[in-house]
Amino acid sequence: MRFVSIFAFALAFASCTSSSEVRPDAPSDRCEGYGPNDSCMNEDNFRECQEAAAECPGAVLVLESCPLQFRCPS
Repeated sequence: MRFVSIFAFALAFASCTSSSEVRPDAPSDRCEGYGPNDSCMNEDNFRECQEAAAECPGAVLVLESCPLQFRCPS
């Protein structure tokens, strides 16, 4: 019985991590390392991140709140 449980777990794990189902995010799907579906992210603050990245490339400040906030240094 234990073998069946381990086999079922392995099968479920393999189906969750199969390369056909999991794709790396495209560069346009990331902003300062965050994607729109990450924890403490949503479409609005993802757009805010993209705007800040366009305004001050490489210098975006990430304010650790939930949802995350993105600003350029003053």
